[in-house]
Formats: sequence, structure tokens, C-alpha cells
Amino acid sequence: MNTDFIINEEFARLIPPLSSEELEKLEQSLVNEGCLNPLIVWNNTIIDGHHRYAICIKHNISFNIIEKTELESELDVKLWMINNQFSRRNLPTEIRVALAYKLKEFEAEKARERQLANLKQFSNREESAELSHSTDRLALTPRSDTENSKTLDIIAQKAGVSHTTAFQYDAIQRKGTEEQKAKVAEGKSSINKVYTEIKQATQSEEERRVVHLKLKGSGVVVIQKYVSGIYNELEDFNTSKDLTGIRHALLNSYLGQKENFLACVSNIDKHKKMVTRNLTALSESVEDLELTVNQGKCIIRLEGQKDKKISKIYERYYG
Repeated sequence: MNTDFIINEEFARLIPPLSSEELEKLEQSLVNEGCLNPLIVWNNTIIDGHHRYAICIKHNISFNIIEKTELESELDVKLWMINNQFSRRNLPTEIRVALAYKLKEFEAEKARERQLANLKQFSNREESAELSHSTDRLALTPRSDTENSKTLDIIAQKAGVSHTTAFQYDAIQRKGTEEQKAKVAEGKSSINKVYTEIKQATQSEEERRVVHLKLKGSGVVVIQKYVSGIYNELEDFNTSKDLTGIRHALLNSYLGQKENFLACVSNIDKHKKMVTRNLTALSESVEDLELTVNQGKCIIRLEGQKDKKISKIYERYYG
């Protein structure tokens, strides 16, 4: 049996890494029981089973393979790999959002390829080259707010998170440093925490002054501060010893077969999602309130330039 398969680093990076504990358990399982699930390959390249392949080679463990001959291009492989990950593992929030984000990018690239292929069917080579340039220019055109919102909705639905979480992750990818992106990708910090860091760092002096006025003149920022705090506590709860311990017991003992225990785990997930949805709705409502308050203050400030009485009122309340 051929065991000399290719490891494509770009493909391998699409696979969420296993923790040292998960890797150790996988190795022990393969040594004790053999490789029960076949590896998936495409063009002699591993596309599913990178960890199993390395362990099997290390311990000289035999394995079977399945060839995905129906995949026509590397882009098709990437799309298949991400969808396959969603169907197989209980992934952390940050990983699910990252995969959904990449999936949407690859789907958009695939759509552009199909569009170009269709155009080429009705054009000669010279015209096709021009159409190719036109398609590339179209791909570089920024999405409208409506289009971007719809895209984030799709990402959120695929990842099983709120629109707010998808929006925050998108902002991190567009505005964050490589270090901040890595913190999220490696699970060292939550999406909400890194997004808050970026938001605070990019505030202009004028924005900081407005924040000061809001603290002085209304409770909007105070409310958002508490909402953000609850978000952070919820993120911490996601990785707490309690939840991790429950899941560990579920997967590694007879408790995993008891219906009342399964129901307990299911209820934990259900209530966690319910809290997140309610917090997101509250946060978005407070943002609308904040916008309205700022619009009112802006009107007062502009009118204050015309009327000294209004100007004095503004100074009295907002400094």
C-alpha cells in the first residue's frame, strides 16, 4: 500500500489544530485499536486525516484511503474540507467563525470562477482577457453595507453565532493586527475582547471626548459597559472548568449513555445560546439608543452656534 502522500501546508492550515490532550488520546487510540477511519486524499494529497496520517507513519500503523476524484480544483478541495470540519467536530466559537468566514470567501471566489467561465463561452480569447480584468475589478469593489450585512448573516448562521459576533470577527480581520488575529485564532482571547481592544485603540480624540460627554450626560455607555462585561463573563464560562469537566465526562465515561446527563448538557448549551441572543438584542437596542442620543446632542450643538441660550444649556450639561 502506498503511504507516501503529500502534505499541502495550505490545506493543513484549514484544519483546526488538536490540543495536546486530544492529540495524545488520538495517538493512544490508534496504537491500541488501529486506524478505523480511512484517510481522505485528493491527487495523492491528504485532505482529511493529517494527524492520523502522521501518527500512523510514526507507529507503522496500516490505514485505508478514500480518493475524492470528483473534486476538480484546489478551491473545491478547500470548500469540501471546511464543510467536512463543520460536520465532524464540536469546535470552539472562534474556530467555527473563522471557518465560516473562510468558507464564505472561497464560495465568493468559486462564484467568480463560474461567472468568468460562463462569460468565456460567449467570447473569443481577446474579449475573455478583457472580461477577466473586468471580473477582477468587480471582485475588488467593496461590498455595500446591505451586502456586507447579508454576508455576515450567512457566516453567523453557518457558525451558529450571533450577527454581532460575526460582525466583530469581520472587524478584527479588517482592522486588527496580526498579533490580535493570532490571539483569536489560537483561542487565547475571545472575539469580543479583541474587538473591544481594537475599538478602543482606534478611537480619535474627538470620539474620546464624546464618550466623556455621554458618561456625563447619559447612561448609555454605562449600560454598554455592563453588557460588555456580561459578554466577557459568558465567554469565560464557555471555557470554564465546569463546562469542560461535564463534556469530558460525557465523552469519556458511562455517563455519556445516560439520558438525564445528555439532557443536562443539552440544556446548558440551550440556555447559553438564549443568554447570548438576549444580550445581543439588548446590545443592539442600546446602540440604537446611543445613536439617537448623539443625534440629539449634535442638533443642540449646531443650534447652539446660532443661539447663545442653547449654547449655555449645552455647556451646562455636557461641559
